[in-house]
Amino acid sequence: MRIVQLSGGAVLCVASMATADMLTVPGDFPTIQSAIDASSSGDHIMVSPGIFNELIDFSGKAITVEGSGSGASVIDGAGFSGPVVRFASEEGSGSVLANFRVSHGSGEVVNDPVFGNVKCGGGILVRSGSPIIHDCVIESNDTWGGAGMCNVSASPTVSDCSFRSNVSEGHGGGIYNLNGSEPLIERCSFESNTASWGGGITNTVGSDATIRECDFIANTTYNVGGGIFIRSSSSPTITACTFTNNLQIDNPLGSGGGICVYGSGTGGGPCYPVVTDCLFEGNTVNGDGGGMSNAYGSYTTITNCIFRENTCGRDGGGVAAVGENDPDVPSNVTVSDCLFESNTAADRGGGFFSRRSEPSVMNCTIRENTASGGGGIYFFDSVAATMGDTALCGNSTAQVGGSYVDLGGNTANDECQDCVADITGDGTVGVDDMLNLIANFGPCGGCAADVNGDGVVGVDDILIVLSAWGDCA
Repeated sequence: MRIVQLSGGAVLCVASMATADMLTVPGDFPTIQSAIDASSSGDHIMVSPGIFNELIDFSGKAITVEGSGSGASVIDGAGFSGPVVRFASEEGSGSVLANFRVSHGSGEVVNDPVFGNVKCGGGILVRSGSPIIHDCVIESNDTWGGAGMCNVSASPTVSDCSFRSNVSEGHGGGIYNLNGSEPLIERCSFESNTASWGGGITNTVGSDATIRECDFIANTTYNVGGGIFIRSSSSPTITACTFTNNLQIDNPLGSGGGICVYGSGTGGGPCYPVVTDCLFEGNTVNGDGGGMSNAYGSYTTITNCIFRENTCGRDGGGVAAVGENDPDVPSNVTVSDCLFESNTAADRGGGFFSRRSEPSVMNCTIRENTASGGGGIYFFDSVAATMGDTALCGNSTAQVGGSYVDLGGNTANDECQDCVADITGDGTVGVDDMLNLIANFGPCGGCAADVNGDGVVGVDDILIVLSAWGDCA
């Protein structure tokens, strides 16, 4: 505010209007950090194509730092110690990083509630802030946790980014969310990342991320959660994501090729994640839950998902729900409108397995799965588990193992009739199939109502259903 003295003694207060500046690198400044240091809130820093060997810190400024796109502008931390990009001064949504490749970061010390002081956030570190990161490639970073990105009590928006070939010694090869972090992660891909826990992402200690329309491809974990690991009172929402060809190696008890939920352990529990409209295909583990594992206090809601061609070395080729009686830590998952197809378990439950838990399985199709016992589904010490309106066919003998509460409407046939228009799997193409299709109209991420498999439930699917109306031949 400026005070201007007018003639006659009058005083006029004039508000100074700050104008945003456009700063260029290397045109105006030789480095990105020097441009940040000279900038003011609202400024826009444009970075030309090239490799900028430096670490940058937004220093709390509400500025946009933008590269040239298509990986042409690279922030490379090789030879330095620390995160390549740092948000540690409570930056908000006015702080934006866009169109960069971020590589070769080593992170900084973060207090992990279980492991103590460890290095995290190789590529990007966000502490107690909510910046925006979009259209970036975060690759080839290496540290203990969150090699690609670490969020500590933070809620950034991360969109249209690729996390690839990042390596974490501990948690979260792509992203590590901890201590109450609630990021929005959308339309991102996680490919070929590696970690001891959570090859793609780890969510722990009250971290309720929103993850939607993301792809988890060929990530590797040495213990649990090839795609995503969830534990300690964390309840993320995961929608319209794909989990394909993720792998668990080394640990013979490792679990959850696509997702592992582990409610108990240090940091407490339970966990209540919600997984909707997702595809789990071709994931492999040595232990339980080739597609997804839910263990010890995991109360996951799984709706309208496909589990196909996943493999496990123990129980639950598609999904496992594992609990214990002493202490009492069941995994009472709720599963509805899902397809379990061509999954394999070395022991029990080719499609689905429950141990000492009370899961609900409703309106599902379980077909052509293989296991030594309960080829379709196996309930071990889970007599209060419920199943209703579920169609089983073509699973290895016996198709159902163990005791459960039969809610009615279940069918079991030795052979499957190959009729893709029979969305509900009841042997007839009719009104129920059409209602299911209408309820899922639009982008569907591999759901059963996507009859022609193009990723969208639309007019073409309606035409296929109408043409096949009647008994499924």
